[in-house]
Amino acid sequence: MSRPFALLLLVLAAAPAQALTFADQALVCPIDGKSFTSRVMSSGTSFGRYFDTRPFGPIAAPAPLPACPGNGFIVIEQRDYGAEELAKLRAFVASAEYRGWIAEETPYYRLARQMAFAGASADATANVWLQATWEAGPERYPRYAEQALQAWQQRAQRQAGSEDGVHARLVVGELQRRLGRFDDARATFLAVRADPALAKLEDVETRDYLGKIVDAQLQLVQARDPSNARLDDDGKIVHF
Repeated sequence: MSRPFALLLLVLAAAPAQALTFADQALVCPIDGKSFTSRVMSSGTSFGRYFDTRPFGPIAAPAPLPACPGNGFIVIEQRDYGAEELAKLRAFVASAEYRGWIAEETPYYRLARQMAFAGASADATANVWLQATWEAGPERYPRYAEQALQAWQQRAQRQAGSEDGVHARLVVGELQRRLGRFDDARATFLAVRADPALAKLEDVETRDYLGKIVDAQLQLVQARDPSNARLDDDGKIVHF
Protein backbone atom coordinates (compact mmCIF):
# COMPACT_ATOMS: atom_id res chain seq x y z
CA MET A 1 0.00 0.00 0.00
CA SER A 2 2.82 2.39 0.80
CA ARG A 3 4.89 2.12 -2.39
CA PRO A 4 2.35 3.81 -4.74
CA PHE A 5 2.67 6.89 -2.55
CA ALA A 6 6.47 7.00 -2.62
CA LEU A 7 6.31 8.88 -5.93
CA LEU A 8 3.31 10.96 -4.97
CA LEU A 9 3.35 13.69 -7.57
CA LEU A 10 4.94 12.03 -10.59
CA VAL A 11 2.88 11.69 -13.74
CA LEU A 12 2.17 8.03 -14.29
CA ALA A 13 2.46 6.45 -17.69
CA ALA A 14 -0.86 5.19 -18.97
CA ALA A 15 -1.00 1.41 -19.09
CA PRO A 16 -1.85 0.38 -22.64
CA ALA A 17 -5.04 -1.52 -23.29
CA GLN A 18 -6.22 -1.04 -19.71
CA ALA A 19 -9.46 0.47 -18.49
CA LEU A 20 -11.47 0.75 -15.32
CA THR A 21 -12.82 -2.65 -14.33
CA PHE A 22 -14.36 -4.11 -11.20
CA ALA A 23 -14.68 -7.60 -9.79
CA ASP A 24 -16.47 -9.32 -6.94
CA GLN A 25 -14.25 -10.34 -4.04
CA ALA A 26 -15.21 -12.89 -1.40
CA LEU A 27 -14.29 -11.76 2.10
CA VAL A 28 -14.88 -12.68 5.72
CA CYS A 29 -15.70 -9.95 8.22
CA PRO A 30 -13.38 -10.31 11.22
CA ILE A 31 -15.88 -8.57 13.51
CA ASP A 32 -18.76 -11.06 13.16
CA GLY A 33 -17.11 -13.89 11.17
CA LYS A 34 -19.66 -13.68 8.37
CA SER A 35 -18.77 -14.09 4.69
CA PHE A 36 -19.72 -11.38 2.23
CA THR A 37 -18.96 -10.26 -1.31
CA SER A 38 -17.69 -6.81 -2.17
CA ARG A 39 -17.27 -5.05 -5.49
CA VAL A 40 -13.65 -3.90 -5.78
CA MET A 41 -11.58 -2.23 -8.47
CA SER A 42 -9.49 -4.79 -10.33
CA SER A 43 -7.78 -2.48 -12.83
CA GLY A 44 -7.59 1.14 -13.86
CA THR A 45 -5.49 3.52 -15.91
CA SER A 46 -3.98 6.76 -14.66
CA PHE A 47 -2.93 9.46 -17.09
CA GLY A 48 -1.42 11.63 -14.36
CA ARG A 49 -2.21 13.23 -11.02
CA TYR A 50 -3.74 16.37 -9.62
CA PHE A 51 -1.61 18.41 -7.26
CA ASP A 52 -3.25 16.58 -4.35
CA THR A 53 -1.90 13.31 -5.88
CA ARG A 54 -5.32 12.05 -6.95
CA PRO A 55 -4.90 10.14 -10.24
CA PHE A 56 -7.11 10.98 -13.21
CA GLY A 57 -8.20 8.83 -16.11
CA PRO A 58 -10.34 5.68 -16.27
CA ILE A 59 -9.65 4.86 -12.65
CA ALA A 60 -11.60 4.96 -9.39
CA ALA A 61 -9.79 7.32 -7.04
CA PRO A 62 -10.08 6.53 -4.28
CA ALA A 63 -10.82 2.88 -4.91
CA PRO A 64 -14.01 1.48 -3.33
CA LEU A 65 -13.45 -0.05 0.10
CA PRO A 66 -14.93 -3.37 1.25
CA ALA A 67 -17.09 -2.83 4.32
CA CYS A 68 -18.72 -5.49 6.46
CA PRO A 69 -22.51 -5.49 6.05
CA GLY A 70 -24.24 -4.49 9.24
CA ASN A 71 -21.30 -3.24 11.30
CA GLY A 72 -19.43 -1.23 8.62
CA PHE A 73 -15.91 -2.37 9.51
CA ILE A 74 -13.51 -1.69 6.61
CA VAL A 75 -11.68 -4.85 5.57
CA ILE A 76 -8.27 -4.03 4.10
CA GLU A 77 -6.63 -7.37 4.75
CA GLN A 78 -7.62 -10.94 5.51
CA ARG A 79 -5.67 -12.32 8.44
CA ASP A 80 -6.09 -14.02 11.78
CA TYR A 81 -6.72 -11.66 14.68
CA GLY A 82 -5.75 -12.45 18.24
CA ALA A 83 -8.53 -12.71 20.80
CA GLU A 84 -7.50 -9.54 22.64
CA GLU A 85 -7.08 -7.54 19.43
CA LEU A 86 -10.44 -8.73 18.13
CA ALA A 87 -12.20 -7.83 21.38
CA LYS A 88 -10.83 -4.28 21.16
CA LEU A 89 -11.87 -3.95 17.52
CA ARG A 90 -15.38 -5.19 18.24
CA ALA A 91 -15.77 -2.68 21.06
CA PHE A 92 -14.43 0.07 18.81
CA VAL A 93 -16.82 -0.77 15.97
CA ALA A 94 -19.76 -1.00 18.38
CA SER A 95 -19.01 2.39 19.94
CA ALA A 96 -21.33 5.36 19.45
CA GLU A 97 -18.45 7.26 17.89
CA TYR A 98 -17.89 4.65 15.18
CA ARG A 99 -21.62 4.35 14.53
CA GLY A 100 -21.69 8.13 14.07
CA TRP A 101 -18.88 7.95 11.53
CA ILE A 102 -20.83 5.39 9.52
CA ALA A 103 -23.82 7.72 9.45
CA GLU A 104 -21.97 10.98 8.77
CA GLU A 105 -18.54 10.33 7.27
CA THR A 106 -17.04 8.73 4.17
CA PRO A 107 -15.42 5.27 4.03
CA TYR A 108 -11.86 6.61 3.85
CA TYR A 109 -12.45 8.88 6.82
CA ARG A 110 -13.64 5.82 8.74
CA LEU A 111 -10.65 3.81 7.54
CA ALA A 112 -8.22 6.50 8.72
CA ARG A 113 -9.80 6.46 12.19
CA GLN A 114 -9.84 2.67 12.16
CA MET A 115 -6.16 2.44 11.18
CA ALA A 116 -5.11 4.94 13.82
CA PHE A 117 -6.99 2.95 16.47
CA ALA A 118 -5.34 -0.28 15.31
CA GLY A 119 -1.86 1.24 15.53
CA ALA A 120 -1.05 1.54 11.82
CA SER A 121 2.01 3.56 10.87
CA ALA A 122 1.66 7.32 10.75
CA ASP A 123 2.69 7.37 7.09
CA ALA A 124 0.05 4.82 6.11
CA THR A 125 -2.63 6.75 7.98
CA ALA A 126 -1.51 10.00 6.33
CA ASN A 127 -2.02 8.37 2.94
CA VAL A 128 -5.58 7.42 3.85
CA TRP A 129 -6.39 10.89 5.20
CA LEU A 130 -5.32 12.32 1.86
CA GLN A 131 -7.50 9.86 -0.02
CA ALA A 132 -10.40 10.82 2.23
CA THR A 133 -10.14 14.40 0.93
CA TRP A 134 -10.69 13.08 -2.61
CA GLU A 135 -14.14 11.77 -1.68
CA ALA A 136 -15.02 14.48 0.85
CA GLY A 137 -17.18 16.86 -1.18
CA PRO A 138 -17.28 20.60 -0.47
CA GLU A 139 -18.94 20.40 2.95
CA ARG A 140 -16.60 17.82 4.44
CA TYR A 141 -13.44 18.94 2.64
CA PRO A 142 -12.21 21.54 5.19
CA ARG A 143 -12.42 19.05 8.06
CA TYR A 144 -10.82 16.22 6.11
CA ALA A 145 -8.11 18.44 4.67
CA GLU A 146 -7.27 19.71 8.16
CA GLN A 147 -6.76 16.13 9.36
CA ALA A 148 -4.68 15.34 6.27
CA LEU A 149 -2.62 18.51 6.68
CA GLN A 150 -1.69 17.68 10.26
CA ALA A 151 -0.68 14.16 9.25
CA TRP A 152 1.38 15.33 6.27
CA GLN A 153 3.14 18.07 8.20
CA GLN A 154 4.34 15.44 10.62
CA ARG A 155 5.32 13.19 7.72
CA ALA A 156 7.27 16.01 6.07
CA GLN A 157 9.20 16.56 9.31
CA ARG A 158 10.05 12.86 9.57
CA GLN A 159 11.23 12.71 5.97
CA ALA A 160 13.05 16.04 5.86
CA GLY A 161 16.13 16.06 3.66
CA SER A 162 14.97 13.24 1.40
CA GLU A 163 13.08 12.93 -1.90
CA ASP A 164 10.06 11.62 0.01
CA GLY A 165 10.30 14.72 2.18
CA VAL A 166 10.08 16.92 -0.92
CA HIS A 167 6.92 15.12 -2.03
CA ALA A 168 5.45 15.37 1.47
CA ARG A 169 6.05 19.13 1.60
CA LEU A 170 4.37 19.54 -1.78
CA VAL A 171 1.31 17.82 -0.34
CA VAL A 172 1.45 20.11 2.70
CA GLY A 173 1.54 23.19 0.48
CA GLU A 174 -1.32 21.90 -1.65
CA LEU A 175 -3.53 21.33 1.38
CA GLN A 176 -2.67 24.75 2.78
CA ARG A 177 -3.60 26.38 -0.53
CA ARG A 178 -6.83 24.41 -0.86
CA LEU A 179 -7.76 25.49 2.67
CA GLY A 180 -7.16 29.13 1.73
CA ARG A 181 -4.03 29.50 3.87
CA PHE A 182 -2.14 31.25 1.11
CA ASP A 183 0.65 32.77 3.20
CA ASP A 184 1.45 29.38 4.70
CA ALA A 185 1.30 27.74 1.28
CA ARG A 186 3.62 30.33 -0.24
CA ALA A 187 6.15 29.78 2.52
CA THR A 188 5.95 26.03 2.03
CA PHE A 189 6.47 26.14 -1.74
CA LEU A 190 9.34 28.62 -1.45
CA ALA A 191 10.95 26.27 1.06
CA VAL A 192 10.53 23.37 -1.36
CA ARG A 193 12.15 25.41 -4.12
CA ALA A 194 15.15 26.08 -1.86
CA ASP A 195 15.33 22.53 -0.48
CA PRO A 196 18.73 20.93 -1.25
CA ALA A 197 16.97 17.57 -1.47
CA LEU A 198 15.14 18.80 -4.59
CA ALA A 199 18.34 19.98 -6.26
CA LYS A 200 20.02 16.66 -5.49
CA LEU A 201 17.42 14.50 -7.25
CA GLU A 202 19.31 12.36 -9.76
CA ASP A 203 16.37 11.99 -12.12
CA VAL A 204 16.45 15.25 -14.08
CA GLU A 205 12.95 14.72 -15.48
CA THR A 206 11.51 14.29 -12.00
CA ARG A 207 13.41 17.30 -10.67
CA ASP A 208 12.23 19.51 -13.53
CA TYR A 209 8.63 18.33 -13.21
CA LEU A 210 8.51 18.99 -9.48
CA GLY A 211 9.99 22.43 -10.13
CA LYS A 212 7.16 23.12 -12.56
CA ILE A 213 4.66 22.10 -9.89
CA VAL A 214 6.22 24.54 -7.44
CA ASP A 215 6.05 27.35 -10.01
CA ALA A 216 2.42 26.55 -10.81
CA GLN A 217 1.48 26.39 -7.15
CA LEU A 218 3.06 29.78 -6.49
CA GLN A 219 1.01 31.21 -9.37
CA LEU A 220 -2.15 29.81 -7.79
CA VAL A 221 -1.14 31.18 -4.40
CA GLN A 222 -0.48 34.61 -5.91
CA ALA A 223 -3.96 34.52 -7.45
CA ARG A 224 -5.37 33.32 -4.09
CA ASP A 225 -6.91 30.40 -5.95
CA PRO A 226 -7.95 27.43 -3.75
CA SER A 227 -9.28 25.31 -6.61
CA ASN A 228 -8.30 21.76 -7.50
CA ALA A 229 -5.74 21.82 -10.30
CA ARG A 230 -3.02 19.98 -12.20
CA LEU A 231 -0.58 20.53 -15.04
CA ASP A 232 -1.47 19.49 -18.58
CA ASP A 233 0.97 17.95 -21.05
CA ASP A 234 2.20 21.43 -22.01
CA GLY A 235 2.92 22.40 -18.43
CA LYS A 236 -0.10 24.71 -18.17
CA ILE A 237 -2.39 24.85 -15.15
CA VAL A 238 -5.73 23.10 -15.60
CA HIS A 239 -8.45 23.96 -13.05
CA PHE A 240 -11.24 21.68 -11.83
